[in-house]
Amino acid sequence: MAAKYRSLDFTETFLETFASMNFSKNERSAVLKALRLIDENEQHPSLRVHKLAGDREGSWSASASRSIRLTFERLDGGRRRMLTCSKHYDR
Repeated sequence: MAAKYRSLDFTETFLETFASMNFSKNERSAVLKALRLIDENEQHPSLRVHKLAGDREGSWSASASRSIRLTFERLDGGRRRMLTCSKHYDR
């Protein structure tokens, strides 16, 4: 994950989940594409960004694919803190 992002910060948990998941090459590409889109335009329709509720209230979800989701928090100044990268409905 050598790319530079203007508005994204990554938690250790995000980096660990991205590295530890058994993602295929195509799934990894989808995650990297979603990160670029979140960095450039979080409202891109393919991301399907939405608020999370319950014990994840205050966090947001973005879809990298039908089966992969990224969670993040919105920070001041338009920054986002990337929290997790997982198969949809995994914790």
